[in-house]
Amino acid sequence: MKRSLPLFFLPLLLGGCVWHCVDGPAETPVAAGPAQEQPAKPGPEAKPEPPKPPKPVKVGAYSEHIAPDPEQRDVFAAATRGSEARNLRPLTVATQVVNGLNYDFRCVSEDGRRRYSVIIHRPLPQSGEAPRVVSIRELSATD
Repeated sequence: MKRSLPLFFLPLLLGGCVWHCVDGPAETPVAAGPAQEQPAKPGPEAKPEPPKPPKPVKVGAYSEHIAPDPEQRDVFAAATRGSEARNLRPLTVATQVVNGLNYDFRCVSEDGRRRYSVIIHRPLPQSGEAPRVVSIRELSATD
């Protein structure tokens, strides 16, 4: 007995969009009657830049490093209160969703000569545990 795919898979197999193939391309209706001129805009026309597409993130991977927001700075301060990282100043942070949230803070020492990566784990809220420092690693010049 020969099996066949349902017909609604056909546009996907051919590389097209189901709605585009079924309904056809959407067109903007044009008003009937004499053409009306648009008022001239003063100055040179600046085309708005299209929004940048988000960079793909692999599942389980860290996000891009960005400047920490106030909540992330609070997590850093709470986790490093009793550790040797308390004197470091966070510059950027990347996050990773795990059983809670991991933060990879890129920090600089007080004298500004050395850079560090401080990994902090913040457990899920229902665990009742506080954020804690997992590792502190000095970064090389290439990191």
